[in-house]
Amino acid sequence: MRYSTVWWVFLKIGATAWGGLGAALAIVEQELVDGRGWLTRDDVSEALTYTKLLPGSTVVQVVSYLGYRLGGWPGSALATAAFVLPSAVAMLLLAALYAGATAPENLPVLAPAITGLTAAVVGILLATTWRLAKSNVSDPLSAALAVGAFVAGALFDANAAILVIAAGLVGVVAPSPRTDERKGR
Repeated sequence: MRYSTVWWVFLKIGATAWGGLGAALAIVEQELVDGRGWLTRDDVSEALTYTKLLPGSTVVQVVSYLGYRLGGWPGSALATAAFVLPSAVAMLLLAALYAGATAPENLPVLAPAITGLTAAVVGILLATTWRLAKSNVSDPLSAALAVGAFVAGALFDANAAILVIAAGLVGVVAPSPRTDERKGR
């Protein structure tokens, strides 16, 4: 795979992946799995799983991991730089416009747009969660872990890192049939 192609694809993803992790994962799947066939949904899920515990921006880490899968260390560096570049430029522009946009007289005009954007982001996150669940929650153990993590996070505000570690430990103690299939058993 040519590095220039990796650069342009991740630049496109970075320029269109507004809204956080869920939106970015949806676009990554659309571009790299459905559009180009370079990766599988399992590759994207694996990237999310491996990077979730690391400090920092999960989406940037997922992009770095996927870039590595596509082109080694140079692919990772190019994918990360290309993905971050549009956001960095946008932040510079937004910082320059911040003072004018946050003037008290302008805030009532922006409120409906912010409400609409927030609703759209929630919808995108739900759609991405649904797609990830369909391809990864396929047995009673993984379903119980997913529901348990949701309840612990939503109702008790449990720490995400602790939930992921606990689920991993449960997976080690009580492997699911899907884990056995991957090992070739």
